Amino acid sequence: MNFTGVTHLIIDAPNLQFFDIGGIFDDVSFLNTFHLALVSIGLYVNINHDENDAREHSSKLLRFFVNLPHIRRLEIQSYFLKYLALGYVPSRLPNPCVDLNHLSVRIDFDDLEENTVALCLLRSCPNLQELEMLARPEEQTSRERSTNFWEDDHWSSLFAHLRMVKVSGIFGVKSEMDFIKFLLSNAPVLEQLTVKPASQEGEWELMKELLRFRRASIYAEVIYLDP
Repeated sequence: MNFTGVTHLIIDAPNLQFFDIGGIFDDVSFLNTFHLALVSIGLYVNINHDENDAREHSSKLLRFFVNLPHIRRLEIQSYFLKYLALGYVPSRLPNPCVDLNHLSVRIDFDDLEENTVALCLLRSCPNLQELEMLARPEEQTSRERSTNFWEDDHWSSLFAHLRMVKVSGIFGVKSEMDFIKFLLSNAPVLEQLTVKPASQEGEWELMKELLRFRRASIYAEVIYLDP
């Protein structure tokens, strides 16, 4: 953890089952990791890239998952979602992560590139049961720099097996609330949604809005945690 100065991180370990790493690196590759089941990976530096940078990388997202066919639990920490947005991002992965049942993602809900990667991941995990979305509060201030990304009709009842969801670090801006609204309306077996805001400012209005959202599951319970 907390390492720096690595240009290309290569994991070549045919018997490896658990992998947890966080630091500053330029690139990462998984080779011979077909038994890897639990992955937690964090990139501790923000990536600022333009269209020229993106064209130089065919698809970080596709290359990351190609040797992780049996992954069951994935945690995307810090700025690693921004790394996965480099290059081509498909609507879904060519080979779905059928074994993946727990997904945790650190995200800026106002970043179109990060939302696009998150959408691809959610589309590619048909058996997902637990989802955790962690907003980056240092970036998502009260400014309304929101897109209508999660307002679009991306799917219908996508989350067929999703039962537990936690959304943390939100301010209640439109992009965040659109995601929660969409989640509730497309998770027919959801049991519990836990929401933890970044601050107490406007918490009563936030709670009232959450309770008004339509829920596809009659069993869904909304739990509001103080910051």
